[in-house]
Amino acid sequence: MTHASAKKTLIRLKNHIFSRNTRHHQVTSGCSVLITVAVNRAVNTEFTYVLNTFCGNEIIGARVKVPLAHTEVTGVITGILDKSACPIPLEKIKSAKLLDKKGIIPKDIASVLKFGSDYYHYPLGQCYGTALPKKLRDGEPCSYEEIPGIKLCAAFDLKKAENLRSAGQKEIIEILKDGPARRKELRERGFSSQQESSLVKKGLAEFCDLNIPSPPWQQLSGKLLRQTPPVPNEEQQQAIDAVCSCKGSEVFLLNGVTGSGKTEVYLRIIEHVLNQGKAVLLLVPEIALTPQTFERFYRRFNVPVSSMHSQLSDRERLDAYIDMLSQRSAILIGTRTALFTPIPHLGLIVLDEEHDTSFKQTDGFRYHARSLAIIRAKICNCPVVLGSATPSLESFYNVFRGTYRMLRLTVRAGGAQLPEISLIDLREEPLSPGLKAGIGEKLEMEMGEETVRGNQVLLFLNRRGYSHHLLCHRCGHVFSCPSCDNPLTVHRALGRLKCHICEYQERIPLVCPVCGEKNLMETGFGTEQTEEFLHMRYPDLGIERIDRDTVTTKAQLESRLDRIRSGQSSILLGTQMIAKGHDFPNVTLVGIIDLDSNLFSDDFRAQEYSAQLLTQVAGRAGRAKKRGRVLIQTHHPDNLLVNNLIDPNISYEQVAQLLLATRRSMNLPPYSYQAFLLTNSRDRVKAFDFLSAVMQKAENILDNYPALVVTPVLSDKMEKRQNRYHFHVLITANDRTQLSGFIKTVLDFAKNECVSGDVRFAVEVDPIMMY
Repeated sequence: MTHASAKKTLIRLKNHIFSRNTRHHQVTSGCSVLITVAVNRAVNTEFTYVLNTFCGNEIIGARVKVPLAHTEVTGVITGILDKSACPIPLEKIKSAKLLDKKGIIPKDIASVLKFGSDYYHYPLGQCYGTALPKKLRDGEPCSYEEIPGIKLCAAFDLKKAENLRSAGQKEIIEILKDGPARRKELRERGFSSQQESSLVKKGLAEFCDLNIPSPPWQQLSGKLLRQTPPVPNEEQQQAIDAVCSCKGSEVFLLNGVTGSGKTEVYLRIIEHVLNQGKAVLLLVPEIALTPQTFERFYRRFNVPVSSMHSQLSDRERLDAYIDMLSQRSAILIGTRTALFTPIPHLGLIVLDEEHDTSFKQTDGFRYHARSLAIIRAKICNCPVVLGSATPSLESFYNVFRGTYRMLRLTVRAGGAQLPEISLIDLREEPLSPGLKAGIGEKLEMEMGEETVRGNQVLLFLNRRGYSHHLLCHRCGHVFSCPSCDNPLTVHRALGRLKCHICEYQERIPLVCPVCGEKNLMETGFGTEQTEEFLHMRYPDLGIERIDRDTVTTKAQLESRLDRIRSGQSSILLGTQMIAKGHDFPNVTLVGIIDLDSNLFSDDFRAQEYSAQLLTQVAGRAGRAKKRGRVLIQTHHPDNLLVNNLIDPNISYEQVAQLLLATRRSMNLPPYSYQAFLLTNSRDRVKAFDFLSAVMQKAENILDNYPALVVTPVLSDKMEKRQNRYHFHVLITANDRTQLSGFIKTVLDFAKNECVSGDVRFAVEVDPIMMY
């Protein structure tokens, strides 16, 4: 909602209903009551309605349909009020229609959302809107529909099944031998609907409805484990014992080198929690990691497992929500929004790859899942495990100050060795055709030797497309996005120029629109050009490219990863999609094609992110019995950060301590606190003038906040994005309370600032990138 429309809404609602400032009240059922309701609108207040069909105090957290201005909206009951405290007659207060017999948002989630609303300065009703699946936001029933399933046919032919050619179809048959399966669950495990349909056509299986009420997972019979777990090493056992002996809420940082068996530690701790009859929430940063994680948990535990992420349909998200609310499932695996799923008897929260920036929401409700997960764990009195080979500097800082407890895994599981890392000085490389596509002669030679030995190679290049830019050789015109301050990237396979900010695209032109010149020049390279060179150089080898252009679905990702794991392909080329959590046992050489682009940035976090990315990518090498090697191409072999990272005598933790020392000397987070005031509009002048007017008022109160340093109004580095002009103010504070108080006052100024047009205003607390 724009600033102007939000202000008009508040004016319309001022006398519409009784706004809350009244204490919550316990009443008995059978009478009408006053309730406070949070609505999914950009207003920082809850509203009061009359509920004529009161069903007891369990309705807190239930949804209602309420009149709001000139429309009807879905809201959430946040409290019950004492009628005697109401200053106006009850008959003048409008009525609410109850949608749920009891609350569907439990107290722990409500408390987390209230904390998040206050901390991140975001309307409570919109926080609830973020937490609820779309179908619940739209007022649809919180109940199951038909659950599509598949089972073996009554006249199942074993010989026919044994003659199946498809390995995937054979695996489905093996699963169905244990009983019917949800088709959604098979999707999560990487199987396709085509594989299922083929089995049905062959008369081996049939579709069915599995919507049969089931008891809570704690009442299911059978053994908890499907398979016997491996014996943990000494460090793993120490970590397992530390968490399992925890009697309440405590935050553990599991700092384990790549390949050290962090997931096995999670599984052992989860086994302990499940044996206590408690449920588990596992958060992962990327959708791509969900299928492989889901599969590993399914193979280990004989309990229902659900998942929650953005690629699920609205119906699937609702079903997962109900599965956890009704205790049908014991484990929920999901991305950051899964944090808000109701989980009765929650006994453990795990954040895998806790350093990953994907845990931070960067629009709307701009929360960090790690921070709110810790708040939820405190409310539920359960431990949190933050796992990573490259923990964030914030987490290291919290360990050093005693807020978190460190658990270390310093050796790789199964006796595997950490890779040997070395640099390739590109200044000494000839400008060969390969180097123009990113592959220098030294790296090319090493790749050839590894593939001849039957090993696999992983190449990392965090840049999509064929070429960086297209420009005119005569006049220098650079083809740029009309909606963004961003050069267009050449995608030759599509014959298009594309903007990677707003997804605008156009055909690759033949002439310059400025001077008519036909000699247009491409600069730089991306994964598409590198792949083209690899196919030309190694025509007999299977080559897989994984980036957002080649992989748009889970099935596509799993198909390409399967070809690598099975040995059908020898070279894997990809962006950061391949750097997170994947295990490639036969990859013995990792080539980092272009490190330099990550080293130089005006963002003080750039060195931390570069160190994490380099370490994570390098960790894909030599994860089995063969020792791996990592080759890093660079024009800056003397860079201090890079040399510290490749030094076998310097751990990542020691690198983090050096980076923290620099942050401390400059009073940068985590030694201080930051927030952005953000505004944007299609009209550049209006956006700038609005924020300038707000900050002019704020200057009059700055003396009350001596712990703050406030910048003037600045344009973003990429000022124009998606046809909107963006400006910001950065606030740095040594006192969290002063920062929060100042932001609240500024928000009041913003509400009262007269502005026309579509000016948007937002606050971002604890940002993870500079604008």
